[in-house]
Amino acid sequence: MLQEKINLKWKELFKARDTVGKSAFECVKSKILVAEKSGSYELPLADSIIEGIIIKEVKELQETKTYYKPEDQQYKDLDYKISLLNEYLPKQMSVEEVKAVIAKLYEQEQNKGKLIGLTVKEIGSKFDKSKIAGLVNEVIGG
Repeated sequence: MLQEKINLKWKELFKARDTVGKSAFECVKSKILVAEKSGSYELPLADSIIEGIIIKEVKELQETKTYYKPEDQQYKDLDYKISLLNEYLPKQMSVEEVKAVIAKLYEQEQNKGKLIGLTVKEIGSKFDKSKIAGLVNEVIGG
């Protein structure tokens, strides 16, 4: 279970006195706790929900990185946090792989809106969902 792996990694970083790495996992752990307490999800949280939380955290860290110069320590710390969190995400699919999934699903469903929804469901957290609509347009020529 992904949540257990995150807790173990946090403990490992805590014992190693790695405050930067530990803080990345503390943010994720707190967001997991908020999700659990929200009542919106079935407990225990599914790995796909936790992956979504990690993806959002990584995006926030990448956005924050734009405020610093590459030589700044904060930039390096953010890079380190992102690399640690990326280890807990599934292998990301390439654009070509996603296009192949879209082409396969297009054989079953020609409605563009439904095709986007099916693609998002099929791919899960293995690709940036915000880019799927554009890829669907490329594949079906719309």
